[in-house]
Amino acid sequence: MQRSFPAETNKPRLPNPFLDLAVTGLEAQLKFWQAFQVEGARFVAKRMRNNLEHLRSLGHCGEAEAMGECQLAWVREIHKDYAEECARLAATTFALGFADLTGLGGLFGQRTTQASAETQAIDRQSKPGLQAAA
Repeated sequence: MQRSFPAETNKPRLPNPFLDLAVTGLEAQLKFWQAFQVEGARFVAKRMRNNLEHLRSLGHCGEAEAMGECQLAWVREIHKDYAEECARLAATTFALGFADLTGLGGLFGQRTTQASAETQAIDRQSKPGLQAAA
């Protein structure tokens, strides 16, 4: 159930950088949780389907040797699935982490294009002196 908040008023509002940072952090946390929930649900559904198929094939085995081979194949499949899932979770973590870090630049005083151009001009001026010294 969603909460309803009071309507915006025309009263002046004070800037609150700490609140802005907290809201940005909570938005990032929500995005992370949603991505991990989706990834986790996919993994669980895939494992449940594979387990069901394993039980079906195991039920048709007539000898102990065939059952052992079936179990061994199932264990190898589990090992492969968990390794792939760990890699997907790491990739999701890095992708979301870097995307959210770039968005925080505005809160911490991101450089403007003018300041960046000035810095590049200073760098170009200092390079010939460094090259001559070498």
